[in-house]
Amino acid sequence: MDTQVLVVGAGPVGLMLAGELALGGADVVVLERRTGPLTESRASTLHARTMELLDQRGLLEELGTPPAGGPGHFGGTRLDLTTDSPYSGQWKVPQVRTEELLEGWATRLGARVVKGHRLTDLRTAPHTVEATAEAEPGPGGAASALRVRAAYVVGCDGESSTVRELAGFAFPGRDATRELLRADVADVELPDRRFERHPGGLAISARGPGGVTRVMVHEYGAGVGREPGPPSFARVADTWRRVTGDDIGGGTPLWLNSFGDALRQAAQYR
Repeated sequence: MDTQVLVVGAGPVGLMLAGELALGGADVVVLERRTGPLTESRASTLHARTMELLDQRGLLEELGTPPAGGPGHFGGTRLDLTTDSPYSGQWKVPQVRTEELLEGWATRLGARVVKGHRLTDLRTAPHTVEATAEAEPGPGGAASALRVRAAYVVGCDGESSTVRELAGFAFPGRDATRELLRADVADVELPDRRFERHPGGLAISARGPGGVTRVMVHEYGAGVGREPGPPSFARVADTWRRVTGDDIGGGTPLWLNSFGDALRQAAQYR
């Protein structure tokens, strides 16, 4: 497969870039390892400048009028997000909806989105880059390879970027020393908490669509968990109980995640 620009990662950044490039007349392929849309909520907020950009591209009518998200915060401290903008403040839009909107726009402009393929190799030539991506094994058990030749490859694949690693870009900085645990939980009844401070930590809870509650909790002095992958629900529930005194252990976890305060920056971008 040949293209002018290969974008790796079909999150909001990669899809927005693909749409902008296609709008300018470039031939674009987007490579995404996921086979379908997100099943978890991840990010859920758009700010004024993002809303303005969507408006510039005629996408807000399709998005509709999302609910306002209330005041902002910086480090848990209330932050006034009032700006001289028709979209002042913040707006509640699940990331899955943002991606759906941007993918539809980019593909209508001619971008091609190839899902279910994981980037495994990059090789440079004088005027091109050849990327190799592997699809998940099929019914016969063998993984198939896709090769894409492009004038440019752009990494929009997040903090654990495969593009960055394959390109050999250094990633200096420091590891996380603190951690926020989060979970989407069904079958629990909790009051909404917005960065509620307790003697032992910080707690957030918000009821979402379909009766699912997102909980987020940080325990002061707890450090960073060392288990591979997402935290266990038992760990989230135990931390929540120690910080708030409430028991969510009887709930049904739908998604578990954590993030920390790691501070890193790629040493170069090209």
